[in-house]
Amino acid sequence: MAVSRHADTFQDPWSPAAIRERIVSDFRDFSFSWAGFFKWTGITLVAVLFAGLVTLYFLDWNQMRGQVGRYLSYRTGREVRIDGNLSVKLFSWQPSVDARQVYIGNPQWAAVLAETPQAAKVDGFRVELRLMPLFRGRLILPLVQIDRPDVLLVRDESGRTNWDKGNKTPNDAWKLPPIRRFLVQDGHVRIDDAVRKLHFTGTVSSEENSQGGRAAFTLIGEGTLNKSKFLADVKGGPLLNVDESKPYAFTADVKAGDTHAVINGAITQPFHMDRYTAGVTVSGPNLADIYFLTGLVLPRTPPYHMTLTAARDGNIYRLNDINAVLGGTDLGGNLIVDVSNDIPALSGRLASRVLMFQDLGTLVGGGKAAPAASRYLLPETVLHTERLRQSNAEVDYSAAAIKSRDFPLRSLTTHVSVQNGVLNLKPLAFTLTQGKVSGALKVDARKDIPTSTVDARLSDIHAESFIKSADKPISGVLEARAVLTGTGRSVHAAAANANGTFTAVVPSGGMRHSLVEWTGIDVLTALSLNLSGDNSNTNLRCAVAGFDVKQGVLTSRQIVIDTDPVLLEGSGSINMRDETLDMRLQGKPKHFQLVRLRAPITVKGSWEHPVLGVKAGAAVAQGGLAAALGFLNPFAAILAFIDPGLAKDANCGPLLADARAKGAPVKAAAIRNAAAPRK
Repeated sequence: MAVSRHADTFQDPWSPAAIRERIVSDFRDFSFSWAGFFKWTGITLVAVLFAGLVTLYFLDWNQMRGQVGRYLSYRTGREVRIDGNLSVKLFSWQPSVDARQVYIGNPQWAAVLAETPQAAKVDGFRVELRLMPLFRGRLILPLVQIDRPDVLLVRDESGRTNWDKGNKTPNDAWKLPPIRRFLVQDGHVRIDDAVRKLHFTGTVSSEENSQGGRAAFTLIGEGTLNKSKFLADVKGGPLLNVDESKPYAFTADVKAGDTHAVINGAITQPFHMDRYTAGVTVSGPNLADIYFLTGLVLPRTPPYHMTLTAARDGNIYRLNDINAVLGGTDLGGNLIVDVSNDIPALSGRLASRVLMFQDLGTLVGGGKAAPAASRYLLPETVLHTERLRQSNAEVDYSAAAIKSRDFPLRSLTTHVSVQNGVLNLKPLAFTLTQGKVSGALKVDARKDIPTSTVDARLSDIHAESFIKSADKPISGVLEARAVLTGTGRSVHAAAANANGTFTAVVPSGGMRHSLVEWTGIDVLTALSLNLSGDNSNTNLRCAVAGFDVKQGVLTSRQIVIDTDPVLLEGSGSINMRDETLDMRLQGKPKHFQLVRLRAPITVKGSWEHPVLGVKAGAAVAQGGLAAALGFLNPFAAILAFIDPGLAKDANCGPLLADARAKGAPVKAAAIRNAAAPRK
């Protein structure tokens, strides 16, 4: 019986009943205190921290290469691998990370475009950081060393790049912590930019060396930029002594083909690359070539030399104190470039004291830079209008004086606007010694082949101003307007398929009497005036010429020149496709002429070498008639050359009014005077 009682009182401590009893007892005896809570929480945290430190200390980081690569792949959106050794030293006053055979893949679209799967391969990468400043929130890197990097940068036509992270605009600058020693050994870089049409292949290296007893930083880059030799030599002070509160001075010497830039500047907050100032001296054969280095869309120019002060503050560049000579033209002013958006925006004001008119030819592919083998006077040089889609601009330009061999120009003012691939020069105004040329030029480059529109008005232009000799056979005020639209990659191509209208008038003036008689082919009067040296003028009542332009050909709508002795009527065409003309002008006498050849005057041939002649067919027919009459009576042959002079005055008032309706800037007073009865 005793044994049985002992068995009844024995209970298994791990039985469910025993466990429940202990739990109930613990809750029954529990008494909360903050001291106990903090005590055990601290013990737990210390234990976890200690376990973590022990784990990190004894961790074989090579076993973590896969996890590290997957994490970086997730963060960057592209494949990242560490195929070589990974060494991490955390328990040091200067922790370090050393990774070998690092691979960074391209996004899928870039891998197809670049025909290579990687954005970068690096044989070795080592970075060290200082521990104590890190506890104060400052990151300082005593060493960044990159061994044999092979880097590819690709941008497609939409603007995507293979290094986009998706959280910054393409124009954001790097902001780096202070680096005491930056080494790049045998680096290789390739850039393929479909937006700028830029291709670069080259090498880059950097090191600390001794100059004058002081250590200095040197960065060298060389290669080819769009098949032209490229060299960049950047030097700065010792990185070891960089103070974040003081500017870091640097110099750079950059050569890209025939473009040469020398820069002396300072990074105002090392190493925030969006904070710097610099003095720049740059020269080259064409200012437009700077596009490949800066992305700025600038016009074609003759050879230039320019100095300026450049300053960057975040997304704003200030280009101040511009002092340039382009060909024979000086240029000065200030510009601002805003890169806060995907497309840079240029604004400011530029001015020239003296503009050489021939330098404007380079702007459209003509002038000294025009190809010597060109068949035409209108430039055939392909204009890079696709660049207009890569920059916006609002810039005022003026020239106080213009020097020209062929035109009596005095000054120029215009406003240059580029917005979303559309260029507008409006207003575009030239003042002449007497009169002005005003209007607007529009180039729509939103499509691959640009469309150009010209609206030009000539007002109060004295025709005699364009005649260089002291002898002025014609005088009068010329008023004209041309409205033309064409598509093409060059000036000639756009003109060759242009459509529109051209109208020109001279409301009144004077014309050499002998010239008028020759146009009417009044042989006796013209010869007598020429032989006697008579340079007197006759009254030019009005002159009107109107052309319709279709597919590059100007076809006369009406040509009338009315003088006191002769009414001249003309017709013909001017071809901008092959730059030829075929014009004829027939004079009709208003008075009796004893000897008159009824033969129109013709102007044919190329623009560069036109040929003035007489249409032989009419003269031959007139001679045949004279010969036939001569068989009847020798004196009757003279009848074929007699003109009774029955032509009437042109109705100048309505002619000028019609020209004004078609756009010619004819003054109302001139129309009233022309319509008034002759005294």
